[in-house]
Amino acid sequence: MTSRKGKGRSWLAEAYLWATEQLYGPLAWAYDAVAWVVSFGYWQQWRLDALRYLQPGAVLEVGFGTGELLLAMAEQGCQVTGLEPSAQMHKVTARKLRRRKENVSRVRGNAEAIPLAAGSFANVIITFPSNYILREATLGEIYRVLNIDGYCVVVGWSVHFKSSLLRMFTKLWLGAGVELAIDRFTQTARGVGFKVNRVTHRTDSYTLPVVVLEKHDD
Repeated sequence: MTSRKGKGRSWLAEAYLWATEQLYGPLAWAYDAVAWVVSFGYWQQWRLDALRYLQPGAVLEVGFGTGELLLAMAEQGCQVTGLEPSAQMHKVTARKLRRRKENVSRVRGNAEAIPLAAGSFANVIITFPSNYILREATLGEIYRVLNIDGYCVVVGWSVHFKSSLLRMFTKLWLGAGVELAIDRFTQTARGVGFKVNRVTHRTDSYTLPVVVLEKHDD
């Protein structure tokens, strides 16, 4: 989950972002367990919620982490490719793919310089992005690799639980910076040419903000 540095972000949010950086490096082996704990067990469900907003066609997952969503998409028959800069995350994902006998195309690289051809994908999906998602270079690259009428679906900015106790805990570590981050993201996305749609995804237990970017041939 992403928030903008500065006013409105709690020290717990700062600590969370620092810990996230460690989990993408030397502590990658612990990522799934930590993610489960900090999400109160909902982490994988939030990822799967994002799939509802994809359209038919090839999918690029940017920042696939430990590969759980890559595997879920592959098992559903999606034509999927994964992009991830962390060598440790690639190793974790490779082990999962071998165990579950799935073969998914993966590329090591950064979102600011995606090493894939223009117009290659109908969808880009990003869950729980870090601050790279706010950069113009990132959004420009996503725009480039999408085909005309392609979608970029982003989930994991925040969550609003119906339980007051869970809302209290999530407010402590998310702080007030989430809306600032989404606003900055949408402004940058419009600047590179995307049409921006913001959706509130509702379930019996929580609501999630989902941002869907559309590339049009204007």
